[in-house]
Amino acid sequence: MTPLAETSCDVLVCGAGLTGCAVAKALSDADPQRRRRIVVVDKHRGPSSRFSGEFIHPRGTQVLDDLGFFEALTGAGAVEVDGFVAFEEFDGARVDLPYADVPYPRKRGLSVHHKVLVAQMRRMIECIPQVQLREQTSLVSLERDETGRFVAAVVEGPEGRERIRFGTLVGADGKGSTTRKLAGLPDTRETIGFTAGIELHDAPLPAPTCAHVFLGAWGPILAYPILRRPDGTVVSRMTFDLPRELPVKGKALAGYLREAFVPHLPEALARHVLEALRGGTRIEIAATVNLPAPRATFRGLVLAGDAAGCSHPITASGMTMGLRDAELIGREAARRSDAPANVPWLDDDALAAYRAEHDRYVPTRQALADAIYEAFRGETEGARGIRRALFAYWQSNPEARRRSMALLSCVERRPHVFLTEYLKTARYAVQSGLRPRHARRAPVEDRVGRLLGAAGLARDKFGLVARVMWAQVRPSFLARVA
Repeated sequence: MTPLAETSCDVLVCGAGLTGCAVAKALSDADPQRRRRIVVVDKHRGPSSRFSGEFIHPRGTQVLDDLGFFEALTGAGAVEVDGFVAFEEFDGARVDLPYADVPYPRKRGLSVHHKVLVAQMRRMIECIPQVQLREQTSLVSLERDETGRFVAAVVEGPEGRERIRFGTLVGADGKGSTTRKLAGLPDTRETIGFTAGIELHDAPLPAPTCAHVFLGAWGPILAYPILRRPDGTVVSRMTFDLPRELPVKGKALAGYLREAFVPHLPEALARHVLEALRGGTRIEIAATVNLPAPRATFRGLVLAGDAAGCSHPITASGMTMGLRDAELIGREAARRSDAPANVPWLDDDALAAYRAEHDRYVPTRQALADAIYEAFRGETEGARGIRRALFAYWQSNPEARRRSMALLSCVERRPHVFLTEYLKTARYAVQSGLRPRHARRAPVEDRVGRLLGAAGLARDKFGLVARVMWAQVRPSFLARVA
């Protein structure tokens, strides 16, 4: 058998999407003396054709700016965004949740067409001396040394197979991570539904620089700008949350969206979407996956972005979390910028520090996505009660909106704030079922049913809340790698 060609690097990054490119740039910034070699592999040539994330909160946007990507992205048409607007029904309660009210220096997020995002970020990392980008190259196998540390990978590209020795492997290859699989982690992904997405041109969004959430259909409808063209026209993304068992497929899907979702949009926007669907606009489909956060580090290996856990995109936090992971990896690399060449740049202590911080914010993100999606779906009477309570809570005072938005936009992660906001919403759900003024809207037995349903849902979520609280206060020594 012909021996494999061999090479080596300090860090091998698997995945050249948002997170992988950000990791590569963060590592290069942490190596001002250009002593290190960073290899990035991705199985796709250019951006994947897969429909993927496009919305980034201010916290993540700041990371993009710190890493030098922001100007290139806005120059390519990325749109700065001001927050969220939520509609309980298209003609019902509207709540504005602006980033400006959140106690974070940056007051605007960023939304960008996924293919534009990846193309620009890859173009930038290709110009970095320490970074080598290899497209159309897949991870085939991983090797450990006698101590159990991951030390090498076999990759396959256009010129055949090659063995790459590394100091650390970063798995940034998404929810279906090959890195995770080859490392022997169990596949705990669950497909909870599907997301259908379409592009709209100059859509009459009620708040043109915000993300919109429209409720009332089977699942939430999201709409937000993703690209500003040179002529000033704006492309927006609209997504429709679909059940796991698709009611229709193929060409029939456009008709289903027209009948089941479009009636829940404001009139002007509904007409615009109808014209697009009748005109044969392309409908992209992606599985909606829930992946409870797996262990994020092993000796010689670290997971980042969706490879380290993902949830329903209702909170739009996935991309921000991936950028936060890249920032942490870069911080640990910078701390060890003078480490000798004969030891791993990211040693066990660096990976333990990454895991301790990563494990504090990822569970909060997943808990919020799980709880909000269930409420926004409104599949049960309890969920609908929680949804009504959430809107009532948001409408009650500006501080309620500010605190919720701080959590949703990944700025706030203190455990007592998360618990307090959860309990306040549960209290509103219970109180709304007891207030006499609701008697005009529903019979007593219906109100009692809503009350019991909301209370039951709140009770069922306490296990989830407890997991978040533990992740926040868990001693750092428990994050040690092995």
